[in-house]
Amino acid sequence: MTTALLVIDVQQGNTAEAYDRAGVIGRIRGLIDRARADDVPVIWVQHEAGPFVPGSEPWQIVEEVRPGEGDPVVAKTYLDSFADTDLRARLDALGVTRLVLCGAATDACVRSTAARSQVEGYDTVLVADGHTTDEGPWPLPLPDGSTVPVGAKEMIAFTNFFVADTDYPGITTEVVPAEEVTW
Repeated sequence: MTTALLVIDVQQGNTAEAYDRAGVIGRIRGLIDRARADDVPVIWVQHEAGPFVPGSEPWQIVEEVRPGEGDPVVAKTYLDSFADTDLRARLDALGVTRLVLCGAATDACVRSTAARSQVEGYDTVLVADGHTTDEGPWPLPLPDGSTVPVGAKEMIAFTNFFVADTDYPGITTEVVPAEEVTW
């Protein structure tokens, strides 16, 4: 089994106001350092839609966890990191069968990518304390005039539950804190 660490959208535009920003980015930094020390591939995903215009400040990956030389960076325009990208081909070329996921934003790209990872047949590990979303303002407005009545902390907890509770034939799914991640 070959594992890769997938760092999803840890960009200026979706982490500036993130819940527990320093803690989450610190844990992601620790995961990256551990992965590199153990020769585990670190693959980056970078959103390029809406305010995330290539070259702009919101698009930049945060300085604390920038990709290293030779680390692949997958550009995407949808929430799902697999949608209309070469992520699957890159993972297949490396022989990856297990993905460890961390990043931002919990309620969008992290959840979408975790679900797709499972559907694609990868053993999936979501780092329970390695993903975040904006602190607010909550509740978020919806197009129909209603609102999402939960905050960042609840969204993170729900996503951890959602991923842990999702089963697919022949794959394993785990949600573990960063300190318990194994390769």
